[in-house]
Amino acid sequence: MRTVGNGSLIGVGLSGGTDSTCALLELREAGYAPVAYTMITGEDGDQQILNAAKAVAKKLDVKHKIVDVKSCFDDKVLQYFRTTYASGKTPSPCVACNRFVKFGALMESILADGCEFMATGHYARLQRTDSGMSLLRALDSRKDQSYFLSQVDRASFNRVLFPLGELLKTDVAQRVKELGIVPKAEKESQDLCFLPDGRYDLYLEKFYPDLSKEGWIVDSSGKQLGRHMGAFRYTPGQRRGLGLGGGPWFVIRTDIVKNQVVVGHQDELSISTINLSGLNWLTTPVQTLSCRVQIRYLMKPRAATLFANESGCGQLVFDDPIESAPPGQLAVGYDDQQVLFSAWIEN
Repeated sequence: MRTVGNGSLIGVGLSGGTDSTCALLELREAGYAPVAYTMITGEDGDQQILNAAKAVAKKLDVKHKIVDVKSCFDDKVLQYFRTTYASGKTPSPCVACNRFVKFGALMESILADGCEFMATGHYARLQRTDSGMSLLRALDSRKDQSYFLSQVDRASFNRVLFPLGELLKTDVAQRVKELGIVPKAEKESQDLCFLPDGRYDLYLEKFYPDLSKEGWIVDSSGKQLGRHMGAFRYTPGQRRGLGLGGGPWFVIRTDIVKNQVVVGHQDELSISTINLSGLNWLTTPVQTLSCRVQIRYLMKPRAATLFANESGCGQLVFDDPIESAPPGQLAVGYDDQQVLFSAWIEN
């Protein structure tokens, strides 16, 4: 963790879980007097999180405050999630939550309350360079969250601390366990925190009932192979749940307007070029950049060249073909440990 002035007032985003609790501990041991802040999103799990955070703050004798981010969470995460799926793309709600809620509304409230910095329990590192603050992968590669943080505005990182960036998750968990601060039954956080059961299809049906209409599954030539109950339920690259014979079949693309799912064999998934929008630079912007790219969180980075323009759009050309790139997901460019940019996949 990078150091700041000993007298600096630091606000810590506290959920009461292992990671945010350990971040709080790290700051206290480093000689700071942090203040804990817990955000309320308006979801069912709020009270449980609030109770856990209050308990941790009380045990550690840390001042605790509540930040209401309901409006921002509804607008920037829930509505974004719904409209993205409804448009035929696959959303990334954690990326949106980090950018607009945690490092947006929450951070603004913490700084407005008099804090000079905000710290969180994310696994990532920050390093100051001549061109500004750089976002780096965490020491623990299995828990690294730089991918999900890559859409945060670069200037925001000047006021951010990641106390867990150079720690291993196993050590973090053991340390908190030994202190008996966090309940033993604590579960890992979920990608869809607002959908504990993961049934995004049932959630979307409440807002867009017309999406659940029967349609055709076809191959790339247009031959009808089977039926489905809503193209929004399928993602490019998907293999399971198609119910087709003569496979294996993979989803090549979906057409929400036609309510059609196009499938093919594995060799039809290969692509070499991806169009991008919403480029967020975490280094000095350039027009052409060679890098290694992830289009999924757990994907092994692949060599590619970015061709960017001044409108915030661009194109990625991979050295070797990759398998599918779901529109709506995030492409993140790296130079070894450093995040260079991120952008949304269009097609």
